Amino acid sequence: MSGQGAAAESPVGPDRGRRPGVVTAVAVLCWVVGGVELVLSILILVLAAIPGALPSAQAGSLLASSIGYLVVALAYLAVGFGVFRGVDVARVIVLLASLIHLAVGLYTALTSEPIAGILSMGLAVAIALPLWIGRGAAWFDARRTPRS
Repeated sequence: MSGQGAAAESPVGPDRGRRPGVVTAVAVLCWVVGGVELVLSILILVLAAIPGALPSAQAGSLLASSIGYLVVALAYLAVGFGVFRGVDVARVIVLLASLIHLAVGLYTALTSEPIAGILSMGLAVAIALPLWIGRGAAWFDARRTPRS
């Protein structure tokens, strides 16, 4: 019984121990988006090496976008587990990767594929934002608070 009383008196309550659904969703989204972007980036890079496989007018911008998406994909895949476990550094890396994702999405929208670029920018916001506002932010902040 004494363990239950101590848990009830905890100043941070359940936020420290129970991961919010938005954080789990972001971790899964990191893995899914990272995996899809990794496969698609590698596919575009392989196609860029084959003469005539890509439209010549868009080959340069597609190649540049693919390199950017490859970097973002590797970052998302690497930090997905950290987000899942509540590592604050992972949250910061997700933010940085999402800013790069946003920039690459804007570049893609302006140079080659407007719809794909806009969707990419939306994904970047959907991945980063829940970790910095609402329950996600509260959970990470509670985990960072020193235990007494």
